Amino acid sequence: MDIRASICALVDNAGEVKEAEHWLEQHREQLTYVSEMNGCGCCVFSWDIQGPKEIIDTLPLHLSAGGTWAMTSPE
Repeated sequence: MDIRASICALVDNAGEVKEAEHWLEQHREQLTYVSEMNGCGCCVFSWDIQGPKEIIDTLPLHLSAGGTWAMTSPE
């Protein structure tokens, strides 16, 4: 069963953007949806993702963000 999540990495937090990008690279083929980076890029990098719960559950908690996308069920 697919679930939705959002990733948010802050530039000010050392290594966070690199960690988020690495996680996406590792799991991109297993995800059924990955948005374009939708943060401003100067201070925040963010993506909306969808995929199997067992993959989404591996997303580090400090990169997980709430929001409309993550709170709606996939159709």
